[in-house]
Amino acid sequence: MRNLARASRIAFAVTGIPGGADDVEAALLRTRLIEAAKEFSGRNGPRPLTLTVTNQPPGREAGPGPGSGSGQGPGPGSGSRAGSGAVAEAGSGAGPESDEPSIGERARQFTATPPLYTFDRLVLPERTLDQLLRAVHTVEQRRVLFDDWGLREIQPHPGSAVNLEGAPGTGKTLAAHALADRLGRPLIAARASQLESKYHGEGPKNLAALFHAAREQGAVLFLDEADALMSARFETISQGAEHAVNAMRSEMLTALDHHEGLVVLATNLVSCYDTAFDSRVWHVRFPAPDEAARAGIWRRHLPDALPLAEDVSPEGLAGVDEVTGRDIRRAVIDAAAEVLRTGQPRVRQADLLAAVERIKAGRPYRTGPIPMAASGGAG
Repeated sequence: MRNLARASRIAFAVTGIPGGADDVEAALLRTRLIEAAKEFSGRNGPRPLTLTVTNQPPGREAGPGPGSGSGQGPGPGSGSRAGSGAVAEAGSGAGPESDEPSIGERARQFTATPPLYTFDRLVLPERTLDQLLRAVHTVEQRRVLFDDWGLREIQPHPGSAVNLEGAPGTGKTLAAHALADRLGRPLIAARASQLESKYHGEGPKNLAALFHAAREQGAVLFLDEADALMSARFETISQGAEHAVNAMRSEMLTALDHHEGLVVLATNLVSCYDTAFDSRVWHVRFPAPDEAARAGIWRRHLPDALPLAEDVSPEGLAGVDEVTGRDIRRAVIDAAAEVLRTGQPRVRQADLLAAVERIKAGRPYRTGPIPMAASGGAG
């Protein structure tokens, strides 16, 4: 902070963070102040700026803290909620709205649910499964690794973030549920679109609330379509929308640095990621299934209660290429529904083949086939 103040003539006065405040929350507050100051300085050039953090009631003057520059406290309406500091730009007189929800209130919109799948449902290459299990192990053994063995000295907030990348339908969502089940934790699933808001500055607050909810509920956090939050930041900002995007991505970096649970990210567009995330996540590739994997997925998607004809062969069904686990699941459901509709007693091989071909024929036009690799999953 001293280096930042010297470089951009920004002064900070922290005068009221309660001694009993959560260490992680206090660290997040300080980090966000630094990021905001950097962004402001980058857009406006070196200039004096004083920021004051206080937990004083509205209308009560806060005394200047060390290095406060002008020494001016926050204006009316800048009091705190739930003991957390409120931020005001010196001289602006602008603080948070009195009816603005706290982070805890925002977090209530994110509810953890029991995971739907286990590792037994996954059909993936051994290397992919091993990478997933490594991430789980780090969370399971966090106390030994970081407390007993002292690794917290070099990593104060020992979290684990896994980025699942691959084409749609290759098992990323299923894997997120399986990881939560393996840890015995519930799952909070969210998309970037749920965090966005038409109000400027609300997106980062919603993102912070999402991580808060995962921490409070002891849940694995699953963020689908993560490229919307992790793509490269704008270097030149010309409009408010670009600033809002940068703020969301800066908040994501901060949240990953301070979260101590498991975060699972999923994307089809990993090439868009900001390089700043590379050192913060484990990248796990989900390839499209080859023939052997497709046979395994077919077997796992034919329940014992499903009335199957004797000619049904998962190995024969696996001969239909360019299908994912999601395609196979849809084909089984479609074939069963068609058999029930037409009054047939059992699902035949021909019914399943016809269903999967209907799914393939109904796809939008693609310029090339699904990239093939050693194996794949469903979900």
